[in-house]
Amino acid sequence: MKHLLVLACLLSANIQLLPAQDSLPQKPVFRIAKIKTLNAQTSTGYLYAIADSALLLSIQKEPIRFYDNSNTGIQSFQYKDLEQAKIYKKGQLWRSPLTGLLIGMTIGAVIGYAGGDDPKDQFLSYTAGEKAAGLGIFGGAVGGVTGLIIGLCAHKTFQIHGKKENYEKMRKKMMAKLGI
Repeated sequence: MKHLLVLACLLSANIQLLPAQDSLPQKPVFRIAKIKTLNAQTSTGYLYAIADSALLLSIQKEPIRFYDNSNTGIQSFQYKDLEQAKIYKKGQLWRSPLTGLLIGMTIGAVIGYAGGDDPKDQFLSYTAGEKAAGLGIFGGAVGGVTGLIIGLCAHKTFQIHGKKENYEKMRKKMMAKLGI
C-alpha cells in the first residue's frame, strides 16, 4: 500500500512535466491539377494553393496551401475564368492496380495453401502449393483489375463554370478530403 501511495505522489508531481501532444506532424500533401478555363485554355501543374477566389498552380512540386502567398512562377486562375478543375494524386493510376495485385495474390495464395493437399485418389487432386499458385494468380488478377478501376476513379473533377458557389463547393470538399 505504501508503494502505491509513493507512486501516486510521484506521478502527480511529474505529470506537469510531460509534454502535451496536441497534434501529430502531417506529411506535406501534393496534388496535380488540370485546369480548363472558359476560353478552352488548358493548364497542368502542381496545385499550389486554393485561395478564396483563385486556384494557383506551380510548375515545381510544392505542398498545398489554403491561402494565397504566391511566389514567382505561380499561375493564378480566378474562379470566374474556370470551367473545370481535375485534381488527383500523381502516380495513383499505377499504384492502385499494383496494391490490388499484391493484396489479391497474397489472399489467394493463403486461401489456396490453407486448403491443404487433396486426396491422391481423386480425378483432380492438387497439392497445397499448386492451389496456392492457382488461387494466387486468380486473386492477383481480380485485385489488379479492381485496383485499376479504383485508380481510374481516384481523381476528382469539379465543374465550376465561372460560378463562385461551385468554386466554394470544390474548396470545401478539398479541405475536407485533405483534413484541413
